Amino acid sequence: MHPHTAPFPHARRALLHRSLALAAGLAGFPAVRPQAATEPPRGFPAKPLRIVCPYPAGATTDAISRLMAQGLQTTAGVSAMVDNRAGAGGNIGTEAVARGEADGHTLLLGALGPLAANAALYPRLGYDPARDFTPLAWAASVPLVLVAHPGFAATGLAQALALLRSQPDRHAFASAGNGTPQHLAGALFQREAGVRLVHVPYRGSAPALTDVMAGTVPLLFDAAPAVLPHIQGGRLRALAVTSAARMPALPQVPTLTEAGVSAEISGWYGFLAPAATPPDRTAWLSAQMARVLAQPATQQRLSELGSVRVDSSAQAFARLIADERTRWQRLIREAAIRID
Repeated sequence: MHPHTAPFPHARRALLHRSLALAAGLAGFPAVRPQAATEPPRGFPAKPLRIVCPYPAGATTDAISRLMAQGLQTTAGVSAMVDNRAGAGGNIGTEAVARGEADGHTLLLGALGPLAANAALYPRLGYDPARDFTPLAWAASVPLVLVAHPGFAATGLAQALALLRSQPDRHAFASAGNGTPQHLAGALFQREAGVRLVHVPYRGSAPALTDVMAGTVPLLFDAAPAVLPHIQGGRLRALAVTSAARMPALPQVPTLTEAGVSAEISGWYGFLAPAATPPDRTAWLSAQMARVLAQPATQQRLSELGSVRVDSSAQAFARLIADERTRWQRLIREAAIRID
């Protein structure tokens, strides 16, 4: 990774915040101070907020971004819009926010790829995920499901593990592409389960899912909302979930942990501001987002999107990002994972 020189006018302030964060064990994030900021700072916001979603319209990330934009309008009376800036595994939109004006009006929908994995996948990033952002709120965590074509020889997790261990390199798993969460899940599963699979990357989740249902590739890790209708329709067989506990929508499906496989993984999403954003503004934004995320209607919609409930605080989100960055960058190096 090649960090860029921060262009912000308040560099000294940002440096001080980073030092405080390091002392607090938040791995380089500007210090995140809990604050019940009910009144907005003077003169803020002066214009509509812009939430940059670094993925295409229609994706889960887009839905979460729009859910927050609508919630801020309803809960705080703040006008907010979503700006989809997709490309390069989320790097384009993420860099745009890192290099944008740090006045609190431009925010980022952050995800596992651009904030935790991509520094080990791309030879150079135009931003530093550890230093260029201040976490505001953790919104969602979407576990994956290990599914198989109904014709796959194993009908349950224990049988599948025995089969895969006895036949290394004989079975394949599909993913949405090299370096995607689905690929990382497969790599982690192989390491922790002691199996060897052939990875078949696709350009997106949809074609990967189509080929698994057709029997072209037998196995796939994917988000629950994408595969649940096909499990219920008999077009796929659920073998395991990657969450810490069984999923309410699939109560009969065991976790990988139940079989002794430590391969917990979720796609996670939250909101951040540029690191040099004034602290009174980030505190107010964080408080408003916490109010939005506490609403029953928000939690219901997030559940429909496959999320389990999480600690939405900025502090919890900062810890998650730091832990995940260490975890996935190590796996990527050890497994020699490369992007397309």
